[in-house]
Amino acid sequence: MNIIEQIKKMNLPLGHYVVVGSGVMDALGMRPAHDIDIAVTPELFKTLRTSGVWEEEERHGKIFLKQDGIDIIPELSWSEYPTTTEEAIASALIIDNVPFMNLEELKKFKTALGREKDKADIALIENYQQNEQASSMP
Repeated sequence: MNIIEQIKKMNLPLGHYVVVGSGVMDALGMRPAHDIDIAVTPELFKTLRTSGVWEEEERHGKIFLKQDGIDIIPELSWSEYPTTTEEAIASALIIDNVPFMNLEELKKFKTALGREKDKADIALIENYQQNEQASSMP
């Protein structure tokens, strides 16, 4: 099952979530994602948290929900990355009716995280964008 099918299977309400992290890289064929990170609105987070099917884990002073390689993120805003979940949803790249964090925003997100794997992902994204730009020229 591909990443888009996995996300669609969750039946999350459009406009209340966005796939962040490497999910869009998987959907666009840059590299496989090893897990799925989804940022959700406070209302959807509350619904999922009270459903009883998610395991809770505290990280960075926030409660995250986990299940089968999927992490639900309660909010995107960190001091190094001031974008909100709602802003990421509004600017999402829609692929087959699934909202993904757009590539420019993903570069900012990965720059804020600053890990070696994020630096490698930024290089992959920039290479992808250059190839897309070159292929769209007449």
